[in-house]
Amino acid sequence: MSWYVLQCRPGREGEITASLKNHLSGEALEEAFFFQSERLWRVNGSWERQTKELFPGYVFLQSSSPEKLSAELEEYRGIVRVMEEPGYLISVYPEEETYLRKLCGKNHFLALSYGYKDRESGYSKITRGPLAGMERQVASFDWHRRFAKLELTLGKRKAVVWAGLEIDEAVKAS
Repeated sequence: MSWYVLQCRPGREGEITASLKNHLSGEALEEAFFFQSERLWRVNGSWERQTKELFPGYVFLQSSSPEKLSAELEEYRGIVRVMEEPGYLISVYPEEETYLRKLCGKNHFLALSYGYKDRESGYSKITRGPLAGMERQVASFDWHRRFAKLELTLGKRKAVVWAGLEIDEAVKAS
């Protein structure tokens, strides 16, 4: 079984996912999902947790039968862009799938990571959360806006992912 990618209009991921689950056969489609992330946004002077799409405009499909999946997706070609090369769907590479599973788990949800920026060394340290121990894979940290920028490839395309950060008050206080 492999993951495949569909492109749709951003904001319609939930609607497209539900429709695919209702209209495609179990033989063609094992699971349809989209990734979300937890982020902090400044609203009226305070930080609020919000859930956002991790890959806006992308829906992921899990299937063991890409030929059948491609055939059954024909009716959706007007509303989604089936990312495929002539004759086959573009799959998410196994190493990309493993990385996304590690980050987001089986619920396809990237939770907040907690950490701090060491004032002496200048390095960022993640103390808990999905990015713990993965600091070297983070392209940049923005502690002021509470984001970590991750750059990864997804089905032969570069993608920038913004992961939510929270300052670990327990470490900051010590």
